[in-house]
Amino acid sequence: MLHDVLLSCLSLSCKGIGIKDFLSSKVVDVFLHPCERKIFTDILNILNYLNEIVRFAKYFGGVSNNITDFDEAEEFAAGFYLRNFANGIESALEDYYNEITLLEAFIMKNKPHSLIHIYNVLEKQLPCILFLRKLINDAKIQKLNGCKLLQSLYQNYDNGDYRIEQILLKVSKPVKLAFFSHLSHWMLFGVVDDEYAEFFITYRSTNENAVNNSSLTSSTHLTSVSEEEIWQYEINLNQLPSFVSSVLAEKVLFVGQTALIFKMDRSKQQNYKWSIKSQSSYCDAISELWDGKEAVFCKMIEDLHQEDMIDVFQLENVINQIKKHVSQRLSAIANVEDDLNRQMCLIKDFYLLGRGEFYMEFYRQLTENSESHLESTANYTRSFEIASNVMGISDDLENFSLSVIKTSIDLDETCEFENFQNLHLKYIYKWPLNLLFSPTTVERYNTVFRFLLIVRKLQYDLELVWANHKWAGKTPNPVNAKIMHFRNHLMFFLNNLQYYIQVDVLECQFSILMNVIKSKADFEEIQRAHSVFLANVLSQCFLLTDATDKKLNTTQSTCNSQYPVYGTFLEIFNVCEKFCLLHSGQNLPDGALKECDRLEERFNVSILGLIKLLNNLRSASSFGPLSQLLLRLDYNRWFSAEKKKANESS
Repeated sequence: MLHDVLLSCLSLSCKGIGIKDFLSSKVVDVFLHPCERKIFTDILNILNYLNEIVRFAKYFGGVSNNITDFDEAEEFAAGFYLRNFANGIESALEDYYNEITLLEAFIMKNKPHSLIHIYNVLEKQLPCILFLRKLINDAKIQKLNGCKLLQSLYQNYDNGDYRIEQILLKVSKPVKLAFFSHLSHWMLFGVVDDEYAEFFITYRSTNENAVNNSSLTSSTHLTSVSEEEIWQYEINLNQLPSFVSSVLAEKVLFVGQTALIFKMDRSKQQNYKWSIKSQSSYCDAISELWDGKEAVFCKMIEDLHQEDMIDVFQLENVINQIKKHVSQRLSAIANVEDDLNRQMCLIKDFYLLGRGEFYMEFYRQLTENSESHLESTANYTRSFEIASNVMGISDDLENFSLSVIKTSIDLDETCEFENFQNLHLKYIYKWPLNLLFSPTTVERYNTVFRFLLIVRKLQYDLELVWANHKWAGKTPNPVNAKIMHFRNHLMFFLNNLQYYIQVDVLECQFSILMNVIKSKADFEEIQRAHSVFLANVLSQCFLLTDATDKKLNTTQSTCNSQYPVYGTFLEIFNVCEKFCLLHSGQNLPDGALKECDRLEERFNVSILGLIKLLNNLRSASSFGPLSQLLLRLDYNRWFSAEKKKANESS
């Protein structure tokens, strides 16, 4: 009878009933011979392990659930992947159930057998049971879910035990299904239906009131998306599996964002013009991207799931093929339809001050329209529009607009170059160049734009001071020679700094970027070259600080900047502006000479500190353009030697 009860409990385990009551009963101890108690204890231990596995699979699995309570449920991270993992555990137990069914049929022939016979059968299954228990405990202890759960399974491949490998394939198959389903939906349609944030591509909502940032993606992005929403998708490093490199993840993100761009409402794209060059018509927006190959790419991802194990090389190959197709399509549209060469030239003309004559007119209008520095911030937009009409380039500026964005940082509004920190030049680019001009990229351009505006505006103001001094030289009261000498030093510094930025940095880096574009490279190469171009410009202009790289807001950089070179620039800019304000009128105020002496002393200290910093940077790195800047600022060490003598004599 004891054997019948035991076998009944074992056979009923696949249905999820009977085992728990049997294990909690101690009545059977009375009927056991002392010689069999150790064997029976070992059997109970195996059944306890099995009970843990079965209860986990029944509770989290999606099949008929007879387990309504599970004490350790809160210790697991919920999600779709965990449910598939539980279903995989259930399927992995099928061999065990089949073995027990054969054992039950064998015992039911009423032949006498001891407990050792049952134990031998269970012991053969013990390694597999312990392995399944280990997988469950790993998921519980590390709170694994999503791609990290798949990574845990991937790391157990090739363990040398054929039976465990077969079990692992059964467990990982439904989990792989969830992964490749997410991958195909994102790459082919730009959709991440990911309620529990389990995929390594996630949607970060900027809405502070959003409770679940991932649930938004399943409904709002099936038809069309806005420009802002495209850049709210990013790589979730917490869910990035080890078999997917960060470079490969960037490619996956790029393909999905491209699909989203093709789903954008193009009625909002003012300059969008798409001409169909073939007789075949596209069914919808996504078809324009895939050109009828979406079924082929979908089949390639589906074939990855059919593989027994995750083939990393094959996965990379499929993603690279899809990315290559997307890059070529984007490159064709960007170069042929949108004239990318012209778009980049416009970027150079207005963000990088390539059209110097236009900005000189802008400064002239700004000076004439500003009655005082306190009112100057209200005149930037108007002066920008008037200058474009005067120069006759309104057509080129139709995609650009200048605005003043106030920040929470208190700036000295009497210091005009600090007011320039609030300027923001917006560029309305053509579809589908969205991937080239992300909000981060546009803000990087504005970082360089604001810096160049400051330099050119101070040059313009010093030229006006020069004109005033020239006029005063014809009067009975000419300007003191010491003041003119100091003015020439300020102009010398600004002219050489501006030449370094425009020629040694911008022209050099921009020509490299344009060579890549003209070589008809695919879109990924263009995107990479564009990112390198911006990074080099920011770095060589000493604007790539931690704050610039993370927040990309130059208004946070004041004269007390943590980055010493840029902070020294701002200190010298402040000296230049105070000097210009002091000499803006025809007649010099009282005490002008003493004030100039104080400004010159500040300038001497700053320029010596700047040259020292630049020399330290040059010796610590192979920064080629930096040598050009030092050569122009301190040729034969004349500048530093003169300032050092002036400081010692004072």
